[in-house]
Amino acid sequence: MQETKPFEIPGILESLSDDVKSGKMTLEEAALELYRSGWMNFIDIDRAKRLLQL
Repeated sequence: MQETKPFEIPGILESLSDDVKSGKMTLEEAALELYRSGWMNFIDIDRAKRLLQL
């Protein structure tokens, strides 16, 4: 029987970082998404920039 490998699914930080770098999303929108997902207690653009390594 052939072994199947799991899909490579990027995490939220990688996904948001890619979206900001490609221009699909602004840094402010990414900070809002991090807040909504529970990664931050309030919307903080500087912290979002550090988390996304931008």
